[in-house]
Amino acid sequence: MYTLLMVIHVIISIALILVILAQSSKGGALDGMVGGTASSVLGGQGASKFLKNATQILAALFMINCILLAFQLKGGKASATSKAVEKMKKEQVTEQPAEQEKLPALPDEVPAE
Repeated sequence: MYTLLMVIHVIISIALILVILAQSSKGGALDGMVGGTASSVLGGQGASKFLKNATQILAALFMINCILLAFQLKGGKASATSKAVEKMKKEQVTEQPAEQEKLPALPDEVPAE
């Protein structure tokens, strides 16, 4: 499920980038690229309205997909990661006393020369 959501996320991201780049701050980007055909087919402001609506829909889908991916990570992979971290912590705690026992004991008093 995680892989499917990630593939969908990449597709939505690419589509969102393309739709945003097709827009212009003055509203003439798609009309200029198609040579006026978009304005005659979609109306005077049809292309910019279509791109605006497409951007809003893709942005909403992007956010929903982000939330779904976060829930997937919380339920599956994050718990496996936390178990691995807990195991490493336990190993460190058990190794530390063993390492301290290997060290030679220091004498209480150093002999004077």
